[in-house]
Amino acid sequence: MINAQLQLTHAKTALQGTLLQLDYLQDLINQTAMRNSQRAKITQQVHNIRVNSQGAMKQLSSVYEVPLLGTTK
Repeated sequence: MINAQLQLTHAKTALQGTLLQLDYLQDLINQTAMRNSQRAKITQQVHNIRVNSQGAMKQLSSVYEVPLLGTTK
């Protein structure tokens, strides 16, 4: 059980790092000279990755809330 919690914590930390990197990447995109259509396409992809990462983070967080079968809190 402890090993599973540790793995979940590592996964959650990795996702938080990904979200932070996406913020930094978005800042770089905003500072880079390019056509508006190019910027929009890249920004959309960053947004998609952010949404997917946040969804995964919520799923990982829900694991902490639901006890595993056969265990007690």
